[in-house]
Amino acid sequence: MSKLVDLTNSRMQKQSYGGVVVKSMSGLASEAIEWIWPDMIARQKLHVFAGDSGIGKTSILTSIAATISRGGYFPDCKKPCKVGNVVYLSGEDGLQDTIVPRLKASGADMDHMHTLDPMNSDGQMFDLAADLDYLEAVVNDIGDVALWVIDPVTAFCGGRFDNDSVTSVRSITTRLSDFAETTGAAVIALQHITKSSQTNIKNRILGSGAWVHGPRIVLGALVHEGRSLFGKVKANITDTYGVYPFTIDSRNIHDANDVRFIQWEEPHWSNNRLAEFDGGTEQPIRGEKRQVAYGVLRERLSDGEWHSKKRLVGEVMEEVDVSDATLQRIASELGVQTRRTSSTPSTTEWRLPYSRHLRTYEWCD
Repeated sequence: MSKLVDLTNSRMQKQSYGGVVVKSMSGLASEAIEWIWPDMIARQKLHVFAGDSGIGKTSILTSIAATISRGGYFPDCKKPCKVGNVVYLSGEDGLQDTIVPRLKASGADMDHMHTLDPMNSDGQMFDLAADLDYLEAVVNDIGDVALWVIDPVTAFCGGRFDNDSVTSVRSITTRLSDFAETTGAAVIALQHITKSSQTNIKNRILGSGAWVHGPRIVLGALVHEGRSLFGKVKANITDTYGVYPFTIDSRNIHDANDVRFIQWEEPHWSNNRLAEFDGGTEQPIRGEKRQVAYGVLRERLSDGEWHSKKRLVGEVMEEVDVSDATLQRIASELGVQTRRTSSTPSTTEWRLPYSRHLRTYEWCD
């Protein structure tokens, strides 16, 4: 009888609140973060990884995956990690001539390695916006998936994805975060960076700043005075200490020669941050806010229709705090048209002309 009452109450609540369900937190227990690599890679969390071109990002990913597959030791760890399954999705490198050999060269237990075909059953590229629910079922069937690698993430965001749009990127990062939370796997999404050396890695990640703001941890790799270094660019659930020097070596395996793998060097720099060795300069916070505001405004006006300026300003302010003058300059850069309505009282509306709202804009300071 009590179950029937609970079910009835639940249905009434959904009807009363338009389907929105509110729950009390009084009975929720606290949970500790489950680290795979302590303070570096966590289960149930989204990580973005970016680094200099040619530094060996894929080799780093295959090294991490191999360590998890065999329950090995990560740098600066006194205990081995727990053995787990790994799912690898590659959109650029060949599976059999690159990914598999590098996994083997890194000592992977291939029984715990799984590949996700970049093409779905319909012959289309795997789409994170459309196919993630199916992958959740696959991951649950495999069981104990500790890590999912997406190399690179933008290859699988769909044809309508706009890498410069805050809304578009946030949609993907939110879905990936939910996927990690639901499946219990850590997700590492590889993202490319610009070739500019004038700013640090965090500000060189291609596309919207949501790639940095959304994930709980952003990992990075760079070269400093001839040494290759791996560490954290940003973290919300831990600090950013821990820098791990590495070299790229090669070895012969039974079915391939001169296969690249990561050799972690000693000592590890536990009391340093990667930012200390990043040759670029930190962009002022004002610039970051302006970039976010630029992306939000462009996204809201992307349909070419007239929109209330007051509402647009409110929507931008919900995302980031910028001045009216800054917002006006951004509108001018975008080529926004302005008109006054004939209503009483009259209001201001903005529109991005059709010829311009289809254009792909690049962010410039």
